[in-house]
Amino acid sequence: MTQANPVNYVVDLDIKGYFDNISHEWLIKFLEHRINDRVYIRYIKRFLKSGILEQGKLLKSDKGTPQGGIISPVLGNIYLHFVARRMV
Repeated sequence: MTQANPVNYVVDLDIKGYFDNISHEWLIKFLEHRINDRVYIRYIKRFLKSGILEQGKLLKSDKGTPQGGIISPVLGNIYLHFVARRMV
């Protein structure tokens, strides 16, 4: 098996507070780069803006993905993919 661009390094990170600090604005831009479905993008925006229920109080947020959200890990990986590509 031949690889056109061989991997020269592997990075293993644990980014503290990563999911709490994902920029909604940039994440949506990254998604819109690949997804041309406005309805789907609108659902993701609603998911991101849904807020957090803590001790009976609803806390709104303009950044981060909801902890325990079923698509949070996928959105986090998409965000990190685009950010890492910008760094190289």
